[in-house]
Amino acid sequence: MRETKRRLEAFSFFDYTGIARHLSGMAEKGWLIESISNFGWVYRRTEPKKLSFWVSYFPRASEFDPEPTEEQKEFHDFCARTGWVLAARSAQMQVFYNEREDPVPLETDPAVEIQTIRAAAKRSYLPVWCVLLLISVIDCGLFVSRLLGDPIGLLASALNLFTGFTWLLLFLLCALELGGYFVWSRRAARAAERGELPETRSFSRVQKGAAALALLGFVYWLLSTLTQGNALQRTVAVTMLLATAALILLVNGVKELLKRLKAPRGLNRTLTVLVSFVLSFVLVGGAVFGVLRAVRNGGFDEKPGEESGGLPLMIEELLPGSYGDYRREIRREESLLLGQITTRQRPGPGAAGQWPELELTVTEVKLPVLYGFCRDSLLSSHEDVIQDGQAVLADHYESSDPAPWRANEAFRLYWSTGYLDQYLLCYENRLVELRFSWEPTAEQMETVAAKFAE
Repeated sequence: MRETKRRLEAFSFFDYTGIARHLSGMAEKGWLIESISNFGWVYRRTEPKKLSFWVSYFPRASEFDPEPTEEQKEFHDFCARTGWVLAARSAQMQVFYNEREDPVPLETDPAVEIQTIRAAAKRSYLPVWCVLLLISVIDCGLFVSRLLGDPIGLLASALNLFTGFTWLLLFLLCALELGGYFVWSRRAARAAERGELPETRSFSRVQKGAAALALLGFVYWLLSTLTQGNALQRTVAVTMLLATAALILLVNGVKELLKRLKAPRGLNRTLTVLVSFVLSFVLVGGAVFGVLRAVRNGGFDEKPGEESGGLPLMIEELLPGSYGDYRREIRREESLLLGQITTRQRPGPGAAGQWPELELTVTEVKLPVLYGFCRDSLLSSHEDVIQDGQAVLADHYESSDPAPWRANEAFRLYWSTGYLDQYLLCYENRLVELRFSWEPTAEQMETVAAKFAE
């Protein structure tokens, strides 16, 4: 039988009512809170009993303190004499319990209690949430900007959808936290004038729901990357996850080790920040450097003789011959909305003479309502350069005969020097972009049609 239980709880810093109510319920089930940290709340098995809990705040405390200050110790001794036993503490928050049926409150002056909570919030809680709010606003803005500039690339990426969704959740959570705090602060000020300490409004269920949605989005992205991504995407995902997890564990490990060694608060904070900074470069920077070096060395290219890995169209199918020294670059993205594969076939370093090249991008539209939006986005990706009302550089798609391609619509890119051998083909649920280094023949158009028209 387990003697301890670890749970991830979600409570606002100022939600003293919700925390006390929750801990009382856990005590009635035989679980007494023992410690609170970033890695969860730890409960110890005890005899089920009805306990009263009180959440107190000490503004000058810090998560880097090796042990309670002398002032805190004196306060704990005073509380113990009145029946309030310290159960757990986390930085500025201290949790006490009392076995008496109707104990005297720890703080009898609501105005003083409210002022203490406000002082504690200003030192840690409010700055952190304000910074998170600013970051979420910036990232949501970048997401919208990317959506306007490259909507297909954004919507076809499980990672981009996951991060955009996560930043939106964080923004909503920040707005809820900060809004809830300031609403409570105004209510508390009015209640203090009447000599009352108001109950807090708990957002625990909303916070847990947001965390569950974020976790669900993370699992979706990870499974999508591991099952549908190419070797580069899988390597980047796994490497960055391991580097980030190692960074979090090592930084927190250093902080806790210094606390056990009784290092002063200032020294602990300085060393922890320094270790975090150094490890960020060593782990994350090293992982990025390793991946980029492998990319430069062609470690993620399709090698000659290897399977094409589901390559939609190869030069060998259009121009029969020997192309042993070709490099095949493949990038796949897939989300719940769109799927996209981009390939490029180009001569390798040992190729002699002028060898043909082929670039292909196939966008699968899974949500029909997005088809027109994606088509228009691709057409608008090439626009003439206009100065003083006149086109000084032509760069646009013009309608072309779709029959040879068996497409619903076909467009050919027109540039200042004339038509280029670059096409946009619109099929039932897919959009195909093709760039040839030669002018395709009718037979080659039919080969393309056989690949994508059905």
